[in-house]
Amino acid sequence: MSRYLLVLPRDAPVALSAEALGALTGRLACWVAALRRWRLLCGVALGSGGPVRGAVLVTATDLAAAHRLAASCPLPAVVLSWDADE
Repeated sequence: MSRYLLVLPRDAPVALSAEALGALTGRLACWVAALRRWRLLCGVALGSGGPVRGAVLVTATDLAAAHRLAASCPLPAVVLSWDADE
């Protein structure tokens, strides 16, 4: 198994209603909970107003599997390989 960083880039500001923002937050929370339940979640990082909203470090069998995880995210995600020495 390899690790991949799924980066959630911050696009141009989008005005969301409170209802839409709450629904998106709920979908993201459920997505992260599913990654945890499937034991694929290794870590989470939140952005601080820059070009990145946040990122999740996941375990996947290969790059194609990492792309499928990214596609299941409620927000667009960019997949990066994680080759950190342990």
